[in-house]
Amino acid sequence: MRRYGSPVNATRFVLAVVLATGLVIPMIAARASAQSTIPLVLSVPSLWEDVLTPDLLAEFEAQHPGVDVITTFSTTTFFGFGMPGSTVDDQLDTTEEQVLAADVLYVDQTTLSAAGTQAGYFLDLLPLAMSDPTLDVADFVPAVWQSYQWDNGLWALPLSTDVILLTYDPVAFDEAGLAYPHERWTIDDFANAARALTQYNADGAVATAGFSTVSGGNNQEVFLRALAGTGLYDVTTVPNAPSLANPALEYILQTWYELTQEGVVLAQGGGRDENVPLRVEGINGYTQRGPNQNSAETRYATLLPGGVAGLSVQGFAVSAGTQYPELAYALASFLTGRSELTSNSFSAAPARYSLASTQSATNTSAGAGGVPGGGPGGGFFGNRTIPETIQPVIDQGLAAGLPIAELRFVSYLSTALSDMRTNGTDALSALQVAEAQAISDMQTAMARAGTTSLYVTAPAPEPELPPGKIELTCAVNLGFGGGLGGFSQLANQEAWDRLIADFVARDPQVGAVTLEQTRESDLAALAEQYDCFILPSNAVEGADVSSLLSLDPLLDTDPTFDRNDVIGNTLTQLQQDNKTWALPLAIEPQMLEYDPDQFARAGVPEPLNGWTVDAFVDALRMLKPYDTDPTPFVAEDPSGSYLMMLIAAFGGLPLDYRTDPPAVNFTDPATVDAIRQVLDLAAQGYISYGGLQSFRLADPGTTTTPAITTNTLNQFRVLRLPGAGNTTQSTQVTTTYPQGSQYGVIAYEITTGYISVTAQNPDATYRFLSEVSRHPRLFSGMPARQSLTSNPDVVAAQGAEIVAVYQQLDALLRSPNTIVFPTFTTGRGGGGLTMIQSYWLRRAFDRYISEGADLELELAEAEALTLAYLECTQSITVDVSETSGQQMGRQFELIGQCATSVDPTFSMGG
Repeated sequence: MRRYGSPVNATRFVLAVVLATGLVIPMIAARASAQSTIPLVLSVPSLWEDVLTPDLLAEFEAQHPGVDVITTFSTTTFFGFGMPGSTVDDQLDTTEEQVLAADVLYVDQTTLSAAGTQAGYFLDLLPLAMSDPTLDVADFVPAVWQSYQWDNGLWALPLSTDVILLTYDPVAFDEAGLAYPHERWTIDDFANAARALTQYNADGAVATAGFSTVSGGNNQEVFLRALAGTGLYDVTTVPNAPSLANPALEYILQTWYELTQEGVVLAQGGGRDENVPLRVEGINGYTQRGPNQNSAETRYATLLPGGVAGLSVQGFAVSAGTQYPELAYALASFLTGRSELTSNSFSAAPARYSLASTQSATNTSAGAGGVPGGGPGGGFFGNRTIPETIQPVIDQGLAAGLPIAELRFVSYLSTALSDMRTNGTDALSALQVAEAQAISDMQTAMARAGTTSLYVTAPAPEPELPPGKIELTCAVNLGFGGGLGGFSQLANQEAWDRLIADFVARDPQVGAVTLEQTRESDLAALAEQYDCFILPSNAVEGADVSSLLSLDPLLDTDPTFDRNDVIGNTLTQLQQDNKTWALPLAIEPQMLEYDPDQFARAGVPEPLNGWTVDAFVDALRMLKPYDTDPTPFVAEDPSGSYLMMLIAAFGGLPLDYRTDPPAVNFTDPATVDAIRQVLDLAAQGYISYGGLQSFRLADPGTTTTPAITTNTLNQFRVLRLPGAGNTTQSTQVTTTYPQGSQYGVIAYEITTGYISVTAQNPDATYRFLSEVSRHPRLFSGMPARQSLTSNPDVVAAQGAEIVAVYQQLDALLRSPNTIVFPTFTTGRGGGGLTMIQSYWLRRAFDRYISEGADLELELAEAEALTLAYLECTQSITVDVSETSGQQMGRQFELIGQCATSVDPTFSMGG
């Protein structure tokens, strides 16, 4: 059994992906005949690496002696044929690469489409399914089973599904005097509700839309298809041809377009929708983010128009290029029967009724949780919390779901809407153009059928090490900051491959470096398994570093390393007992950015070299001369750390991060005064304010670009400085937070590298990490060394002006009066222990803003509760015999018990 990663897992292999020709047939035949085992390549998402374990696949291999399942982990996704900005050729090319690289592929509605099947890229599984005596079709939810059946074929076996419904806030409907939505509503009913529910600013601009479909990839199209009441294809032809242009759909699309133009509806790309009272959303996304992130809100649900629900179905398909179709089908069938895989990040329910009962023990649904359609009763949604107001509708939705087959070609509705917005095209003409494009795309796909020799070739075995060479193992965990879609995935595999190849070619000792992606963050667990590992934050502070190697002897003998070259006091933050335990690889400073055009119109001087607190306050007041003007400072930070930094700049330190753990002093007069000044600015509308207790972003109150906002300085944000003459599309200018007369403030994260104390070759391991540190573009952050700001790659990405910013940051960090604050995602500021530590302080802020509570009394209560909580946590211990995941879970359980013991009303949900 072999496991390979794309983009990252084992870089010490040669991946042979044969892309097209009959010339490879003899090679494949010879290889197959010479093999003692049968290789089956399985491609699944990268985030499944910890779930799709070798032990799980070993069960399949034991059932099929001689089979070797080779797992590859992929990040490749796209968003539907016909979507604006994509071409059918590009997407077919991507699909072709996928089916040439794996026998069995994880698929969903974005990666398995009618175009892909008509191009001949996927094996029709219907003959194999019909002859499979172990397959019980009645065990599948009917609509889910039908999802990948079209054009007389079965193109995938379903694994799991999400259910897309209408959810709504009954309080908002009651206040607007509206009847609750139901399945018989028409587009006119939705238009009336959207307009009535929309909240407006004093100037007439939309503050909060009344209706949204933005919370899912294709929720807008699913909703429009439900309104249409019929599929967008011609049932009289096989393959089914696209059919979009009809009068009923014309009226629906025209009305929808008008609603989005008015701003009363948020569609794809329309912004945040957590405050929107009526939403189309998948239940999986709903349960993950919760009802408005606020436990006080109760949402109801109903089916989509026509009495249906949308389905987002995941499954396994087989490449038409497999050399072992029966075994590939058997593997796909085996995987769809595994409950470990049905509880994935994309779904809310397994496709099979029989798997529902296996999850019932952990079901936390407040409703009945029964399975419709004759399947077994019990929890269908694993450990997700399903509100009792929604559960019955989910059950109805599973019974009346729209199979994926019924959603074919709906992505072309986005093409039509884009045409209407961009070119002013009327709805019918736009639908006709979109239909013509869909037909052309299908013709392009069918023309590809049979033109490419499809043969899946397994990755080559790992080569042997040259004599006298060693292998290093290193793990990479980049957390939220380094991955796509918020997972620990590396998007720059080629850059890592080049670095490793260059390093191995030059290093006299190292012959191979095995690089694996991981979600593990426990120092001891990582140090036990790897020579080195990379984490997205500083894990040294307050940690047990006994599993780590002190780097000082290596740093001091490295002629390429200068301690004074490291920005600010970054190196000091990675020390315990005057020893350095991590190598800084990159930093991500939290910055502000402002719109120079708005500053100029308001007559506000630009903060060319930073600004003082007084200058910052003057800017806010000049940017908002009237109460009806938009809020000038809108922070993209639900944790409220931007407020904590502003409070420090005003001279207050409710939590003093110069000590570990942070010192608590909410009631110091200077702190109370600073908190009041900052919160009053928020209460008066100069600074955005969400619900800090529930980590909710504030509604900006306008769709225009704010005058001031927060950002993170990294390689994904092109830097623009005052007077830089930058001609990029972004007009925002980067600057620091305002600095006070007593304290300077900054928050930044450090990407860090560590060496295990048990590493067999620490010198070689350090040489590799040192090489990584000279390539900050491997990470989402910026260089941790000033000398690297002249690196051509950095300059090309950020401009020569980055040197000036680094000088400013370096001076700020070296100042003894600067307070370094935690970022939202760090263990230091975002872990369970410290997040709860600030819970009662954030609650005091909320009560002062929203209820006008007495600030001194609230802060006094918050301080007393916080100190009592901290005293309780001092007695928390963990069982060292447990895994790191078990220890973390146990710790969270115990700190939660401490919080509720001092305050029975405690709830992290708000």
